[in-house]
Amino acid sequence: GGFDPGCLVGVAPEAEFLLAKTENYDSELPIEEDWWIAGVEWADSLQADVINSSLGYNTWDDGTGYDYQDLDGMTARTTVAAEIASRMGMVLVVSAGNEGDKPWTYITTPADADAAIAVGAVDARNRILPFSSRGPTSDGRIKPDLVAPGGAVLMADVRNGTYVRNRGTSFAAPLVSGVCALLLQIERLDPAAMRQRLLSTATDLGPAGPDTLYGW
Repeated sequence: GGFDPGCLVGVAPEAEFLLAKTENYDSELPIEEDWWIAGVEWADSLQADVINSSLGYNTWDDGTGYDYQDLDGMTARTTVAAEIASRMGMVLVVSAGNEGDKPWTYITTPADADAAIAVGAVDARNRILPFSSRGPTSDGRIKPDLVAPGGAVLMADVRNGTYVRNRGTSFAAPLVSGVCALLLQIERLDPAAMRQRLLSTATDLGPAGPDTLYGW
């Protein structure tokens, strides 16, 4: 969304934005899924076309949470909500997760939703970044769906009014969301058609064909 010529111009700087903070940075509790769902409902009430979600869930602070078998596209509350939101007409773009170099390894919820466009991260040479979460889902579907730049991404630092570089799938997903906004300006694609358009026109990186590192 940024527009500062000579410094930073976002993918879709003339889009309109709704900002919802559903995360408590001091803890990781199950109620945050409810807050995420409330944020999606709020966005729907204001007729949002695209939702970018840069978060994911697997383990709560008390040690409970989801296990790999729950990544089936129908178990996690945020995953179920993502499917409903897509049926309501909103394009869901979510970060795949930053678990690739951790014991969990896999994507996090709601990236396992079939309707969600899950985005992993590559570097400037289009190589998968070690932290980018892997697929597949527990029921064998290819995830992530796509990858986008997620290393040393330039962004505004609102705390001190400067620009910084950061890394993560949280910064790859918004780039894909911007592309979705541009495509919607050209053609009113429904969420399923949008996902298919992106997958069918993506540059195939990594092993030939869709794979569980780079997606399509």
